[in-house]
Amino acid sequence: MRRAGSVFCQWPRRGVVLIVVLVLVVMLSLAGFGFLSAMSTEYEAVRLHGSLLQARQTMVSAESQLLWLSGQPRRRREILGGLTNNPNLFCGRSVDAPGALGTEAGGTGLSAVSSEAGSTAIAQLQSQAVLAGEDVWRFSVISVDRPVGGVPELRFGVTTESAKLHLATVLRWEQANPGAGRQALLRLPGVTEIIADSLLDWMDADDAPRPQGAETEYYQGLGLSIRPANAVPGTLEQLLAVRGISAMLLFGSGSATATTVAAPGSGSDGAGPAASPEGGEAVLTVPQQELSAETFSTDSAELQVGTAVGTLRPLSELLTVWSAERLSQPDGTIRVNVNQSDLNAIRAGLQGRVSETVIQFLVLARVYGLTAAEPAGVMEQSADGVTLPAGAVATAGLRSLGDLVDGRVLVPAAGNRPLTMVRSPLQSTQADSDLLFRQLTDVACTEPGPVINGRVSLQEASEEVLRCLPGLTPEQAAGLAAQRTRLQPFERRSLLWPVRAGVLTVEQWRTVLPELTDIGDVFQAELVVFRAVGGPVLRRKLIVDAASGAAKRVYWRDVTAEQLPFPLPSLLPPRDGTQQNGKPGPETPLAGGPGTELPG
Repeated sequence: MRRAGSVFCQWPRRGVVLIVVLVLVVMLSLAGFGFLSAMSTEYEAVRLHGSLLQARQTMVSAESQLLWLSGQPRRRREILGGLTNNPNLFCGRSVDAPGALGTEAGGTGLSAVSSEAGSTAIAQLQSQAVLAGEDVWRFSVISVDRPVGGVPELRFGVTTESAKLHLATVLRWEQANPGAGRQALLRLPGVTEIIADSLLDWMDADDAPRPQGAETEYYQGLGLSIRPANAVPGTLEQLLAVRGISAMLLFGSGSATATTVAAPGSGSDGAGPAASPEGGEAVLTVPQQELSAETFSTDSAELQVGTAVGTLRPLSELLTVWSAERLSQPDGTIRVNVNQSDLNAIRAGLQGRVSETVIQFLVLARVYGLTAAEPAGVMEQSADGVTLPAGAVATAGLRSLGDLVDGRVLVPAAGNRPLTMVRSPLQSTQADSDLLFRQLTDVACTEPGPVINGRVSLQEASEEVLRCLPGLTPEQAAGLAAQRTRLQPFERRSLLWPVRAGVLTVEQWRTVLPELTDIGDVFQAELVVFRAVGGPVLRRKLIVDAASGAAKRVYWRDVTAEQLPFPLPSLLPPRDGTQQNGKPGPETPLAGGPGTELPG
């Protein structure tokens, strides 16, 4: 019974506690998910950082191997298959595979194996590395050949800097014969008279400008804080400050260096190479306003030659400041200087390595000199039949070993022996002259050594570079480049082949021979580090100097940001380790099966 006057109130049911709990659960869930996301991100960052560290260490390993190989004597490099085109050494090498090259190929028994056996052993190791799994870091050493008007070709190996024209050589030609260096530069694609004169003005020691050149006064007249170096540049990037040379002309359209310059106010008020964090020289640091005022002006080659610069071969592929060779024999010992005064030392150094007849004729040439005359009625005799008088001394020198080819020596009458003509055993018309001359050039030289700079490799130089050599016409340069492709590698090793092939006469060949070489010991290559299952890809261009003492890196540039001209799968070796025509097979199966694309 309800009490009178009382009012009964029924409060509605409320879920405040449930709502609070729900909010707390949601907040805790969001916090948990946030923490999980942060940890996942942190894990991924740590994983990527670890992968990047591994990639960098792989790059160090790749560079170390390249330095070791570059520093080996020529004979040992040949046993390993050479450095120019060798997929067994440079295609998808694994640093994790057991029995790496430094252990297997670097042992004391290396010199006892043949070239074929050495290459086979390396191919077997490479096959084991491929089959061991794809989650390993690899590196490839590549070069890209760009034939004029052709498709770029991938090559696993290095490019010899001696295949390019050394700027110090150009300056030497100009100083010895005014106009010769200028003419050589003008034969390069895209080089105008303004560029040739300005480049020579940049390198010569005086301040007098050439007719279309540029010295300090010219640059200051444009308000630029640029002074010619009055010396050969230390790197090619420094040429970006030379009047008329654009980044496009120097590096081409595909290079990041072609557009990489310092921003205004970067702290650089002149031209100079900026040091990279790893000790190499990266790119030229020139204020943007200075480059735009001159390098991309109407003096640029794009507007003068009437041809798109992108269609020309970049000058960086034709010019160098590094090329050199060590004057060593195939086993690494120093070559014999045949221009030294000690004739007994010459004989002792060449005996057992060169024909005795060649040695005797060389000594006769040093004692009596070579002659172009061929008097009638003079008795002829072989070099072996002439005995030198006691106490004979060297009175004549040789400009090059080519002077001995088709050479003649007049031996004066003495006692019962009349005036005698001795002909060289190195006759350009004889089939064995290639081998005899190669044997001689392998162990002898006419320079004091131990290093000679700037000679051009007859084996590797392009037609554009060969055209620059004094004494060669463009037609002869084209003939050399065409004939070279028809020869076997062992035939190209002899510098006498242009005469034997009928491209040059002996006189023409002797004129150009002092500027030629068959080898080089400064190498350029691109190192690519990658992993088949994905991860960071690092790319670095290196120049390695193995001519001056221990092999060392003299130039470094990171090109990771540039577009790789070939897909990454093409940098992997075939799974069975086989090679086709010195290159990897057409298919490079990955861990996921045939035709699998690389992640990322």
